[in-house]
Parts: sequence; structure tokens; C-alpha cells
Amino acid sequence: MIQLDYRTNNPRWGLSGIAYRSWENFAFALGYLANTIHYRNINNNGLIELHFERNDKQGAWGKEGRIHYYGKESYLKSAFSDWYDAKSAGTGAITYRVNSNDYMHSLVYDFGFEVKRYRENTTADIFPPSNDAFDNVWSILENYLVQTRYSNIEIGQILRYYESGWNEK
Repeated sequence: MIQLDYRTNNPRWGLSGIAYRSWENFAFALGYLANTIHYRNINNNGLIELHFERNDKQGAWGKEGRIHYYGKESYLKSAFSDWYDAKSAGTGAITYRVNSNDYMHSLVYDFGFEVKRYRENTTADIFPPSNDAFDNVWSILENYLVQTRYSNIEIGQILRYYESGWNEK
């Protein structure tokens, strides 16, 4: 379900996941995620990878939907403050991990992001839709905003944030 708050209450760790402060923040992040140039596992210069990890097969609570972030802390904090607030420590080359199962599910089931599974591997990658991602992902968000009665002016402003995220270098 499309929403701003994707946090869940884990009985062991408490509240975790991404909670966006505004539709502008949400749209900026969505535009960023919709553009394949930002993906390290597509473009070696990218700063992110999206995954579903089968941690439940390794004795953890369950599957984990994650954004792996490979850039500088200062950039994450300034450009994606909502992700920064939801971050946890990275491992190896990963600067931070941003865990949010419900957000990853929303990307896949609401926005048409594609899951690529690998034989003999417990981690699946998540990628933007392969067909016209910019327009397809935006039209889903726009339809949601229209249905929830946002004005054309508000939707236009949110679109500008989506475009900015898409064009972010």
C-alpha cells in the first residue's frame, strides 16, 4: 500500500523501517529509485542496490527488504534524510543498510519494480520496471495522489521532486 510510514514493530528490535516526512521526500526518493543509473549492480558508479535477503534461512526473524547504500554519510543525510533516520550499519563496502520490508514490497507490488532471483542464492535483487520506468512509476503515484484528493498544484510540486530524484547525480 502506498503510504508515508513503512515502519513495522518488530518484537525484538522495536519500530524500524522508513517513515517519510512528506510526499515531496517520498517522491524524490521514488524518482531516484526509478532510475537505473543510481544502481551499483547495474552501473558501477551507482550508490544503491535494493534487495530481499532471506535472513530467515539463516536463523533471523524473517526476510529483509533493504536498500544498500554505498556513498558518503553526508550525502545520505542531506539528500535522503528519511533513509538516514532508518539506517543501520553496513558491512564490507556497504556504508549503510536501510531496512524496510513494507517499503520494498510497495516498490514491487504497487510500483511494478522487478525482483530478480538467483538460483542457489538467498538474496534477490530489486530493479525499477524495465519499460518506461519514469512515466510508469510516476503515473502510479500521480493516480494515488488524485484519488486521495491532492490538488493539481500540490501534485505538480510533488512531480518536481520526483523529477529531481530521477535526475539526481
